[in-house]
Amino acid sequence: MSISASILIVIFAISFISNIIPFAGAPYTLIATNFLIEFGKTTENIVLVILISGVGAALAKSLTYLLGIALRKPLHKNKNIPLLDKFIKSKYFPIALFITAILPGLPLDDYLYMGGGITRASLIKMLLITVPSKILKSAIEIPIELFGIIKISNITNINPLFLSIGLTILFIILGIVLIKIDWYSIYEKIAQKYLNNRRSNFP
Repeated sequence: MSISASILIVIFAISFISNIIPFAGAPYTLIATNFLIEFGKTTENIVLVILISGVGAALAKSLTYLLGIALRKPLHKNKNIPLLDKFIKSKYFPIALFITAILPGLPLDDYLYMGGGITRASLIKMLLITVPSKILKSAIEIPIELFGIIKISNITNINPLFLSIGLTILFIILGIVLIKIDWYSIYEKIAQKYLNNRRSNFP
């Protein structure tokens, strides 16, 4: 049985909304997986859900970008902003954006999108990287979650929905912890250690 258009719209909306809140790390793929469990695990359904959830999650990042623009003045004294500004202008930024958009449970791409808004990087270019990245993320996570949740549910006799809710709460807590980390201080320590090591290698 194919998933109806109305269900696909719901999946898109959930994927979009769950990615609106910066650093929340809400695992929208788990929610999409539950729809597959409910309405049929056919190849067609899996492909549709992967595409819809990925596109929804990617487009939501445009709001994080706009938030960065809105918070440009309040955040200009934040110690992490100069680091983001320098990195966003580097040649490594597109690669980092693609990778961070894939990482499960770690909403590090929100930092880059907010930084992109603050530094006025090209939103279109960022989305062109993020859309395929989020689709790939869904393509990796949804099949794993689909069969993993079913297997764990069969072993533990816990309803798949309850398992998803528990994992959702866990990832949200992880996202809150990540936003409280002073990434600039960590960067400074690593950079200082690197410089000290280089100096020690020279007579």
